[in-house]
Amino acid sequence: MGFIVVVLFFFPAITPAHAQASETVMVVPVHNDIDDGLSFFVQRMLRKAEQEKAGAVILEISSNGGLVTASQEIKDALLRSKVTTVAHIRGRALSAAALIAISCHKIFMEPGSEMGAATPIMLMGTGVQAAEEKYVSAFRAEFESAAEARKRPKAIAGAMVDKNHESIPGLSNKGDIITLTGETALKHGYCDQIVSSMSAILRLMDLEQATVERVEPTSAEWLARWLTNPNISVIIFTVGIWCLIIEFFIAGFGIPGWIGIVCLSLFFGGHLFAYMAGLESLVLFLIGLILLLLEIFVIPGFGITGVAGILAVSFSIVLVFGGIYSALYALASIITYSMLFMMGIYFWGPKLRIFDRFVLKEEMATDQGFVAIETGMYDHLNGLEGIAVSPCRPSGKVKIGDERYDVVSDGDFIEKGSRVQVRRVENNKIVVRQLSE
Repeated sequence: MGFIVVVLFFFPAITPAHAQASETVMVVPVHNDIDDGLSFFVQRMLRKAEQEKAGAVILEISSNGGLVTASQEIKDALLRSKVTTVAHIRGRALSAAALIAISCHKIFMEPGSEMGAATPIMLMGTGVQAAEEKYVSAFRAEFESAAEARKRPKAIAGAMVDKNHESIPGLSNKGDIITLTGETALKHGYCDQIVSSMSAILRLMDLEQATVERVEPTSAEWLARWLTNPNISVIIFTVGIWCLIIEFFIAGFGIPGWIGIVCLSLFFGGHLFAYMAGLESLVLFLIGLILLLLEIFVIPGFGITGVAGILAVSFSIVLVFGGIYSALYALASIITYSMLFMMGIYFWGPKLRIFDRFVLKEEMATDQGFVAIETGMYDHLNGLEGIAVSPCRPSGKVKIGDERYDVVSDGDFIEKGSRVQVRRVENNKIVVRQLSE
């Protein structure tokens, strides 16, 4: 009996809480822009850490911010995570990056680093402007809820986003957006310790003997992150669309068509891989493209089919970019790049072999048997009468005597079968007017 008591007495001493997890610490880089590709990568790493029962996940943060939606996804994943999460701020954790840091269980900052300045902005056209009050309020709530979850002062988190906050004694006045330095963050509960290196964090967390695994995005994730960058993606989409447009006017299927297909495949494939868009966006785009092709090549005029095609393509862009403001920015960029593309075709198109069918390069010299139409050859028709053999709106055909001539009305619509008179002849242009009955 005494032996059993001794065993039970020492058993708790050799199994502390952190020893039950594997002695592995996963270091995840959170650098540069916070985008949807990074969100996908961080969420995957958190799931992997849970499956492998890692001792901790350290987010090495050095970022000026990025997309609000991406930071919200990372925040939600951090708050759900069953693994201890640590923010290691090396330099800056501003705007969207600050939300990620606040969502971690612990925050360590290196000397000279800073955190905060998270007022949201919107991309409009080719510039930026302050976000509307409702978006500021929503983003402020994201910061405050993350702070509450990690038992940090809620008011300070809100003041990082919204200047319309109450004064915080010893920190900021009303109307000031808060950005915390390391010392200030330590004083007000937004930093657990100022450290000089990763090894200091491991020592403070009693993980000095742990195996440090520094993870990096896979090649596919790097590609998806690059393809989903708003500036890159609109260029790829624009090039793809214009290459297909060029292909539609060239007989056969050649290089422009393949380039167009590859670009659009990269555009939608990258967003689908990063879970930024679903298959419905691709299906909607294809439907819109088919409707536009029907409008151009099958259905005469421009009507419901064309309008439906434009709307379908536009809504697919909204779905891909995740919101009306991001989509408007994307559409404005696409229009801008399209104008540059058309200017490039205008200036350099005649020099490229691919545009030979659109540009007349062959010289028709008189010594080769080519002659110009003789001017004044229709002067004898002045004042003669005839019958319109087709509607003139304003151009059409008129029969004068036994001959048919291409004519132009003097401005009024002339119905087929009406009597007309040649009013004047200008070089080779015959101008007619309708005679009253």
